[in-house]
Amino acid sequence: MGFMSLWNTVNNIASLALGGNRSRRQIILSSEGQKFTLPVTPEKYQVKTKQLNKVVDIVDFGEALLFGNPGLVQLSFSSFLPRTFHEYSSIISGDYRDAAEGVELLTKWKEAKKPVRVIITDSPINLMMGIMSFDYDEHDGSHDIYYTLSFNEYKDLNTPPANNNKQVDDSTGLKSRPTEKTPPVSTDKLKKARDVVEMSKRAYGTVSKWRGIAKTNNLKDLALTTAAISVLKLGKQAKQ
Repeated sequence: MGFMSLWNTVNNIASLALGGNRSRRQIILSSEGQKFTLPVTPEKYQVKTKQLNKVVDIVDFGEALLFGNPGLVQLSFSSFLPRTFHEYSSIISGDYRDAAEGVELLTKWKEAKKPVRVIITDSPINLMMGIMSFDYDEHDGSHDIYYTLSFNEYKDLNTPPANNNKQVDDSTGLKSRPTEKTPPVSTDKLKKARDVVEMSKRAYGTVSKWRGIAKTNNLKDLALTTAAISVLKLGKQAKQ
């Protein structure tokens, strides 16, 4: 920020303190119950939006455009955090204390892995965002800290469980697997089986369960009679 920009900013703050336009724009950041109103409003902010469209090459047709979903909103702006020993710092409103504390708070929010609410008054910007970068430096001997903040929009995934309402295990943090239910098998369909192997195929769709069926029913002979089928138990052992 050049000297004239700094001078204009200070004049704007002084005008406000002396009863000037009280509806001046503010940038308000908040996270986890803490709020920080930037002491010096940036001269401008930049918003980038994109649409995740794709261009594909189709054989015997050429290029075609496939429309995608909106991308994340990107926001960036630059300003400075004044040191409190300057004379003009006394007319900065709000709970601002010092540049060092501002840097500490913004750094903490950046590293907290939590979204930050960004509000730019008198503008369309009122979004939950994540701090992507926070760059700052001193370069004019004033000891004020000049910075650039970059944000990306944050969207809560809030993914619902997929047909699994089991309770979470406290020790593992995982949910139990859904219980697989075997659909009932028609008795008429089973009566057509000639032996235990065919019974396994008709009941489970595979011949690999015949040993379990035989073990469950203590069968010595693989051949089946209609009377045997009527009292046959499939049981859990047959499913293994």
